[in-house]
Amino acid sequence: MPKNNLTYQRGEIHWVRLEPTVGAETQKIRPCLIVQNDIMNQYGLLTIVIPFRSGYKQAPYIVNVEASSTNGLDKDSFIDVGQIRAVDHSRILGLVGEIENQYWQPIYIAVNIVLGFSL
Repeated sequence: MPKNNLTYQRGEIHWVRLEPTVGAETQKIRPCLIVQNDIMNQYGLLTIVIPFRSGYKQAPYIVNVEASSTNGLDKDSFIDVGQIRAVDHSRILGLVGEIENQYWQPIYIAVNIVLGFSL
């Protein structure tokens, strides 16, 4: 829980309870990448996450991630940046692993494509 406690950090992958959902939102409990900065993670009651989905997909807003002992994923998956969302801290469950450094540049590019903030 936040309130000046840093219980999850940017770059960690946690199980997140995404339901209830509406329409095309990614459903169920699934691994999600914490992308919000750690100051907000420490003091805010919400955090911004991007869900993983299993398999491989090709799209400009997708980052494919190979399963590894570092990231804790049990199969190759992709980060669906089009599903980026803020969730209440109570939805964040156990730690899965941590995203490897080689994925940050593609994540940054995909976030800029989805949000249109490229400079």
